[in-house]
Amino acid sequence: MPDSTSVHPGIGKDPGGDAVAAVRFVDLVDVASLQALMDSFQKVIGLANAIIDLDGVVITHSGWQDLCTRYHRVNPETCRRCVESDTSLAFSMTHGEHFAAYRCLNGLVDTASPVIVAGHHVANIFTGQFFVTPPDLEFFRRQAREFGFDEAPYLEAVARVPVIAQERVEAITGVYAQFAQILAANGLDRLRQLETERRLEEANRGLAQRTQELEAANKELEEFSYSMSHDLRAPLRAIDGYSKMLLEEHGAGLDDEGKRLLKAVCDNGRRMARLIDDILRFIGMGRRQMEYGVVDIARLASEIFAELRATTCAPEGTCAPEGTPARRLRLEIGTLPLAWGDRDMIHKLMRNLLSNAIKFSPTDAEALIQVSGTAGETENSYAITDHGAGFDMRYADKLFKVFEHVHPPGQFEGTGMGLAVVRRIVERHGGRVWAEGEVGKGANFHFALPHRRT
Repeated sequence: MPDSTSVHPGIGKDPGGDAVAAVRFVDLVDVASLQALMDSFQKVIGLANAIIDLDGVVITHSGWQDLCTRYHRVNPETCRRCVESDTSLAFSMTHGEHFAAYRCLNGLVDTASPVIVAGHHVANIFTGQFFVTPPDLEFFRRQAREFGFDEAPYLEAVARVPVIAQERVEAITGVYAQFAQILAANGLDRLRQLETERRLEEANRGLAQRTQELEAANKELEEFSYSMSHDLRAPLRAIDGYSKMLLEEHGAGLDDEGKRLLKAVCDNGRRMARLIDDILRFIGMGRRQMEYGVVDIARLASEIFAELRATTCAPEGTCAPEGTPARRLRLEIGTLPLAWGDRDMIHKLMRNLLSNAIKFSPTDAEALIQVSGTAGETENSYAITDHGAGFDMRYADKLFKVFEHVHPPGQFEGTGMGLAVVRRIVERHGGRVWAEGEVGKGANFHFALPHRRT
């Protein structure tokens, strides 16, 4: 029966050179459970067995005969014969044999079957230390005299070695061959598990590195936002203040073109201030802590629409004169399912969508804005519909991007941040957002929010 000296010089090398053969068989099995199973096999069958990997490491061994462990493996000359048997069997396995038997020069028979995992030979199952015919006692007496063994106990050890008929040896070998296939299948499952664990570990390391990079980038972005807030607001306030002073104190000395240009300076300065505010709010959306709860979208839409309608006579952030005629606005709200989310964020989302609908609705006729919703199995969806300018669906992918516009510059007021904020809020809730429109016939802006997660 093989031991750690039984390795053939070529065994254990990987001809394919891939990662599979680099995995040790001992890493693919529960050794304690396997040892218990092999012990049971030995008790039922009555033959010694062992599983040995290609590096000569004994994984399990059961029922080895005293004739080998106390005599043949102890004497250098008889041990050399054992190693010759072991090497011959192992070498047969590396050449594609599914079963090999060898009668060693010490008079005992051993057999071997390979364990193949993912096409790679990783170990051998050995059974042996038996006779296929009754032992020649005279042969063993000569061995006792030749190698100095105490004859009486040596012959007693010979008597304990089982005699197995050739046909039974073949049946036993078949059982071990099937068991080898089971081990191979289980080993392959374990191998795949190890490979999955390795890839997951690599992915986690990459994710951790990416997280560190994102944290560093967010920190730099936060520092930049504070700097932008402080460094840019001061000159913008100065531009706005000086523009007002010029109009108030020197307006009489300016012609119409001068007043127009000064008004343009005022409007663009305030537009830049609004843009800074929008950028800071957009950045803040990613850092803000979410506070989930039930949100009544219908009530929220009604409140926001009333606020927006009250401010349409003097659009915020422009130098337009007071007294601008109020627009005729009408809101229709259908039966809306309740939402689950952060109320402040959803308030901002609805305000942006409703103000967007008002902005693109007709100014010379009643503007109808409609809010509808549908309850689904996993999410609730909502739509804000206007009947105004609409947009070309070829440019729909630009709608929710920062600073993107789908209408000619200057045609409509806006910083290009509102819909980007909408997308950020929806995505933070794990939802989705999309839009449909047609030039001159209005637009539908949809968003869907998932149900409450338990």
